[in-house]
Amino acid sequence: MLQTVHVVRVPLLALAVTLLTQGCATTGKDWPQWGGPDRNFKVFAPALADQWPEEGPPKVWEREFGKGYSAITVANNTLVTMHRNEAGDEDVVAALDPADGSTKWEHRYAAPVYEGQDLRFGKGPNASPLIANGKVYTIGFTGIMHCLDLATGNVVWMHDLTKEYNAKVHDFGYSISPMMYDGKIITAVGGDMYGLIAFNATNGTPMWMGDAMDVSYASPVVINVDGQDQFVVMSSDEVIGVSTEGKKLWSHPCVNQYKNNATDPLWFEGNLLWAATQLDGGTRCIRLTRSGEETQVEEVWTNDKIKIFHWNAIPIGNHVYASIGSNTTFFSAINAETGEIKWQERGYHKANSIYADGKIIFLDENGKLVMARVTPESFEKLAETQLTEKASWTVPTLVGDTLFVRDNAKIMALDLGA
Repeated sequence: MLQTVHVVRVPLLALAVTLLTQGCATTGKDWPQWGGPDRNFKVFAPALADQWPEEGPPKVWEREFGKGYSAITVANNTLVTMHRNEAGDEDVVAALDPADGSTKWEHRYAAPVYEGQDLRFGKGPNASPLIANGKVYTIGFTGIMHCLDLATGNVVWMHDLTKEYNAKVHDFGYSISPMMYDGKIITAVGGDMYGLIAFNATNGTPMWMGDAMDVSYASPVVINVDGQDQFVVMSSDEVIGVSTEGKKLWSHPCVNQYKNNATDPLWFEGNLLWAATQLDGGTRCIRLTRSGEETQVEEVWTNDKIKIFHWNAIPIGNHVYASIGSNTTFFSAINAETGEIKWQERGYHKANSIYADGKIIFLDENGKLVMARVTPESFEKLAETQLTEKASWTVPTLVGDTLFVRDNAKIMALDLGA
C-alpha cells in the first residue's frame, strides 16, 4: 500500500466548544467514538458552507488506504481507524495526523478468519475505535480486542474475545464498537457464556460479566428509564435491555428472516425506543416504564415499510431521518411517535449520515456526498458531489469544519467551512 499523502492545506480544527441545542449534541472538538461524542451522530460545529464548488468541497488531503468499514475517530490531535492488510490475514490499527494524513503509527496483528464466516462483503474490520484517556480501544473482524497507547501504538492489554470468552462468531465479522461507561470499557460478547462484559480500562481485567445472551451487529446504547441507566443491545431476533451490571432486564421481538440486526436503537422523549431491522422485520417503537424493580414494555407501533439494514439513522426532535428500503432505498423522514413516513427522497442509496450546523450530511453506498436541510415536512438539498467508490459503507466523521471520509481504497479530509 502506498503511503503518499496529497496535502492541499492544513485545516483549522474547531476550538473546544460546548453547546446544547435542540437536535444537536453537547460536545467539543473531538469525535472520540462510534457515533461521535454522544454516540448519536450529532455534533456541534462552526458555521458550515451552504454550497460546495461543482467538483465538491475542497480536499485538505487524500491518501490510499486499506479495505474496511471501521469508522474514523479523532481525539488528542490523532485520527484512528482500522483496515485489513493487502494479504487479508491481518487487522491493522492506523493512527494518522488529522492535519495532513501522515501515518503516526500502525499496529498490525494476525487475524485469520473463522471457518464458515461469510466473506462476500470483505474481511472488515467493521467496528470503530474508542479513544479515551490517552488510550485507544479496538475490536477486529474476528473479535480480537486491544487497548493501545494513543501516542505510540504500544499494546497496553488485549483479549481474544472469541477464544477467551467463547464469544459468538459473526457471519459477517465482529461489528460492535466498544464504549466507555462509568470508567469501564463495555462491549458485547454474546454466546452461551456472557452477553456484555465490562473491562477495567487501565489493565483489561473483567469488572463484571453479564448474563448470557445472543448479540448481533449493532453497538449498544445507553438510555435512562425513569431514573435507571440501561444498556440496550440488539440480538439476532430481539431488542434487549441490560442493567449496568450486565443483568438482562427485558426483551422484545425484533425479527427478520435472516436474523441480523445491525442498526443501533434510538431513544426519544416519553420513554420511546426505536428498534429497526431489515426486510420483513421493519421497525417498531416500544415504550419502557419502570414499576418497582421491573421494566414494563409496551409496543406503540410497527411499520414493515421502514426497513434499515447496516446504515445508521439520525434522531432530530421526534423524527428520524434515514435511508429506508431494501433493493432500492429512499432518504426519508419518519415520525418516531407514530411510525408515519412523512416524505421520501429518491436518488440516494443506503446512506450513512451525520448532523451538524442544522444540516444533514450523508454519504450513500454509491459514493455520493450530500448536504441538506431537513424538517418533518421537507428535504432541501444544498450540495451534492460524487466523491468515493462503491461500496462506501463507512459513516463520515466531522471535527470542527473538517469532514473525514473513507471507502475501500482511500481516506481523505474535506474542508466544509463557510
